Amino acid sequence: MKQMIVMIAMIALGVAIAAIVMGFSSTANSLATDAKTNLTYNNIMNP
Repeated sequence: MKQMIVMIAMIALGVAIAAIVMGFSSTANSLATDAKTNLTYNNIMNP
Protein backbone atom coordinates (compact mmCIF):
# COMPACT_ATOMS: atom_id res chain seq x y z
CA MET A 1 0.00 0.00 0.00
CA LYS A 2 2.82 2.41 0.84
CA GLN A 3 4.47 1.69 -2.51
CA MET A 4 1.26 2.62 -4.34
CA ILE A 5 1.06 5.93 -2.46
CA VAL A 6 4.71 6.71 -3.24
CA MET A 7 4.16 5.86 -6.93
CA ILE A 8 1.12 8.15 -7.17
CA ALA A 9 3.02 10.94 -5.39
CA MET A 10 5.96 10.61 -7.79
CA ILE A 11 3.66 10.76 -10.82
CA ALA A 12 1.97 13.87 -9.39
CA LEU A 13 5.36 15.46 -8.76
CA GLY A 14 6.43 14.70 -12.33
CA VAL A 15 3.27 16.28 -13.73
CA ALA A 16 3.76 19.37 -11.56
CA ILE A 17 7.39 19.80 -12.66
CA ALA A 18 6.39 19.32 -16.30
CA ALA A 19 3.74 22.03 -15.97
CA ILE A 20 6.27 24.46 -14.50
CA VAL A 21 8.82 23.75 -17.24
CA MET A 22 6.21 24.13 -19.99
CA GLY A 23 5.21 27.48 -18.48
CA PHE A 24 8.69 28.83 -19.27
CA SER A 25 8.36 28.12 -23.00
CA SER A 26 6.66 31.43 -23.83
CA THR A 27 9.27 33.35 -21.85
CA ALA A 28 12.07 31.50 -23.60
CA ASN A 29 10.52 32.16 -27.01
CA SER A 30 10.20 35.89 -26.35
CA LEU A 31 13.79 36.09 -25.08
CA ALA A 32 15.03 34.27 -28.16
CA THR A 33 13.08 36.56 -30.48
CA ASP A 34 14.43 39.67 -28.76
CA ALA A 35 17.96 38.33 -28.92
CA LYS A 36 17.65 37.57 -32.63
CA THR A 37 16.41 41.07 -33.40
CA ASN A 38 19.23 42.68 -31.40
CA LEU A 39 22.02 40.51 -32.81
CA THR A 40 22.92 42.22 -36.05
CA TYR A 41 26.28 42.72 -37.69
CA ASN A 42 26.28 46.43 -36.88
CA ASN A 43 25.48 45.86 -33.21
CA ILE A 44 28.26 43.28 -32.88
CA MET A 45 31.01 45.07 -34.84
CA ASN A 46 30.16 48.66 -33.77
CA PRO A 47 29.20 48.57 -30.10
